[in-house]
Amino acid sequence: MKSTDMGVKIVIIAVVAFFIGFIVFIISRSGENYGMLKPSETVTATFEAYRQAPDLDYWFSGPESQPLTIIGVEKRFRFDSAERWMKVGPGEESLKRLVEGMQSKALQRNQNLRGFEMVDQRGERIGEWYSAVRTQGVIKRTGIDSVEVWPPSPEKVEP
Repeated sequence: MKSTDMGVKIVIIAVVAFFIGFIVFIISRSGENYGMLKPSETVTATFEAYRQAPDLDYWFSGPESQPLTIIGVEKRFRFDSAERWMKVGPGEESLKRLVEGMQSKALQRNQNLRGFEMVDQRGERIGEWYSAVRTQGVIKRTGIDSVEVWPPSPEKVEP
């Protein structure tokens, strides 16, 4: 075997190994900061009883009379996308008005409302979400102690 043939084989092997390593790296990093919504009967019952948990800060999107979504973000996180949401006032009455507005709109549209746990990519709890069943948003872990939650949109959401 000639040394040039051996050199070509080594280059080919190195290029293939680099390419495979690059693909594995990209796949392992894809979606690393994105979370999801997990259906929760407990969260549904909590919102429908108008109870605010002391460890959550509450926010809503959409009009105050008929919000699209209400979320509770754990206070231990810095909420990086808070400017995209409206803060829910303290006390049961504030939450009650919002939930009843959502229920009224859902009834008109023949939709079901549901509670979800917001979790990060590792399954760690970030907070709670309450909306119509098919409503979607983007949950992104932006750091060890910070999160972004993008409100639902009729268009595709891309932070």
